[in-house]
Amino acid sequence: MFKSLTRPVFAILHRARRVKDLVLVHIDPAHAETTYWTLNDRFERLYRIAREHRPDIWLANDWTALPIVRRLAAEQGVPYAYDTHELAVDEYAERLVWRLTQRPVIAAIERAGITGSAVTSCVSQGIADRLHQLYGLREKPLLIRNMPQYEAHPYRPTGERIEVLYHGVVNVGRGLEACIDSVARWRPEFHLTIRGPGPAGYLAALASRIESAGLGGRVVLAPPVPMIDLVREAARFDVGLFALPGHSQQNVHVLPNKFFEYTMAGLALCVSDLPEMTALLRQHDLGRLIPDVTPEAIATAINGFDRAGIDACKERALAAARVLNWEAEADRLFAAIEQAVVPVDGLR
Repeated sequence: MFKSLTRPVFAILHRARRVKDLVLVHIDPAHAETTYWTLNDRFERLYRIAREHRPDIWLANDWTALPIVRRLAAEQGVPYAYDTHELAVDEYAERLVWRLTQRPVIAAIERAGITGSAVTSCVSQGIADRLHQLYGLREKPLLIRNMPQYEAHPYRPTGERIEVLYHGVVNVGRGLEACIDSVARWRPEFHLTIRGPGPAGYLAALASRIESAGLGGRVVLAPPVPMIDLVREAARFDVGLFALPGHSQQNVHVLPNKFFEYTMAGLALCVSDLPEMTALLRQHDLGRLIPDVTPEAIATAINGFDRAGIDACKERALAAARVLNWEAEADRLFAAIEQAVVPVDGLR
């Protein structure tokens, strides 16, 4: 009896503490630092493991690592850098509960950490502009796009069956339902593969949606592949698809790794008409834009391709991959890190 009561009582007390912490963060943003260490017991464990090391500079990847590296940097007397490759304060801004409960903590932690960062980087110019304005930074964050290492892939002409690929996290908010629903409107030569990790319940819901629509012969849910094989496996396809709704500033300014992975694999691109992706797609003439994340708009974009057009985009993608790769992008990050570690006068 005691054990059966313990779990629900503990859950109630935990929620009460979270509500108290949230109220305190709204009153005093400095309380976010204390709240952070209660969010996940792995944070303290990561800190304990990391403090055994003595690097020249610590790098926080995402806001979730910021308090850890700030603490380490202060204790060890070294600088830290912050790579906020996404727009953390707007990541799930379409959700009211998230805006009320999560955003205040994230914003307070990011504000405190970003001002002391020796180097701050992000993946798109829109995100850099937003962070510069939001936190009143002296300089805009460094633009370091999320590109794969260069891989040379041969040009592969499109066959009779045209293979369309979405790869990435398979979860809500990524337009996948609309993509599936659109396939019934695609010309019969087009087939869709959705590849990536996702919650079991969500994957089951997508499978049911495919079956209910009678699309089992045209839509495949494929298991994820290791990151090191992602581009090579994508090169077996013809068109890379990403129909992301623009329902938050995070999504509006998105410039995802899959854009560059599709390009590296030599695919034609079919992506949402969002500023960052649109600019690069048009610059390199890589494919077609989706004006709205509806089944009708997605189908119109896909059906706008013919084999000759896809092949031309494929050739341009392979050419663009020679400049849109990590080797070309990394030098600016390494130069900024080196300057932070070894200033011009040679003294820290």
